[in-house]
Amino acid sequence: MHSATCQSSPGSGRSQPVAWTRYTPVAILLLAAVLVAGCGAPTATPPPTAAPTPRPTAPPTPTPEPTLPYAPGESPLTGLPLDPEAARYPPLALLIPSDADSYGLSQASLVYEAVTEGNVPRYLAIFEQLDASQVGPIRSARPYHIEWACPYGALLVHWGGSPPVFPMLARSDCLANLEAMTWEGGYFWRTTNEPVPWNNLFTSSELLYGYLENWEITRFLSYRGFPHKEDASPESRPVSATIEVTFDYPVRYAYEAEQNEYLRFYQGRPQIDRLTGAQLRVKNLAILFAPQRPIPGDQQGRIQIETTGQGKALFCLDGRCTEGTWSRAGPEEEFRFLDTGGQELRFNRGNIWIEVLAVDQEVSYTVIPAR
Repeated sequence: MHSATCQSSPGSGRSQPVAWTRYTPVAILLLAAVLVAGCGAPTATPPPTAAPTPRPTAPPTPTPEPTLPYAPGESPLTGLPLDPEAARYPPLALLIPSDADSYGLSQASLVYEAVTEGNVPRYLAIFEQLDASQVGPIRSARPYHIEWACPYGALLVHWGGSPPVFPMLARSDCLANLEAMTWEGGYFWRTTNEPVPWNNLFTSSELLYGYLENWEITRFLSYRGFPHKEDASPESRPVSATIEVTFDYPVRYAYEAEQNEYLRFYQGRPQIDRLTGAQLRVKNLAILFAPQRPIPGDQQGRIQIETTGQGKALFCLDGRCTEGTWSRAGPEEEFRFLDTGGQELRFNRGNIWIEVLAVDQEVSYTVIPAR
């Protein structure tokens, strides 16, 4: 969705006037004499010109390839194999409510969870590859969702947005846009079995990739992603661990040592992907603390979240949580996560969930170490 306009200033197209010189008869005779003398004089042979000594040319310095934290054929976000066909397309960035049963969320490479209004959060789910007959529900976007999706050159899939969203999308050259209010009935459908009407809009991988095909949208941005490491050895993993975050409802992550993953619970119950019937599992959890404040005069109670700059963070993987920092150079840049020594954090290979909390929001976690 890049665009450029070039302007050039053409010339007037007019022919320039030709200047004529008027000669007198005397001048013509003198000119003839000069021509005759020139024809009769011998032509001097110029001395040979010595060829310049060639100088050795240094070979051009090759431009080093950028060092990427992932290998070819791997997902930059998860470090897992990425289907070559899916890699032709931009990632899919879907807005999904957290207070409703979700479909397909377990396939997301990266999930952001952050408050929209009323202390109720929403997911921005980034799918690098998706195979789902039903995914959603689809909800509206906020400005910070656009900022977080932008570095991945994603197709933003949403149903409307807060007032600043549409001007941001109109100016953006880092996102493709699929807005459900425009395309409902073409790339989305509604169900009748959801408890509330604002959580009944769905789509599918077939429809989303069909949209990209119809509009000839292929991947147009590359992104760095995150560095990865191997899982901690089984003998070093703790017996169990729990992490609890409270929004309008409690969220809990329970560590499972055998799979080295966290099981997600919502309002005290296992959170299920309705597409598969399985509980949501999280390989890596990053908790970011960022300034949040109400938008002045907003009647809906919407908030601003500032995630440009840097702040404190908590990283939970391998059954343990460690402190660190997050940083982001600008609103279109990827996040960088650093440990307490200033080194870039290396995630386990697998999905990543990012909780974006207020700076004074509490998180509790307990760890029962290995015996």
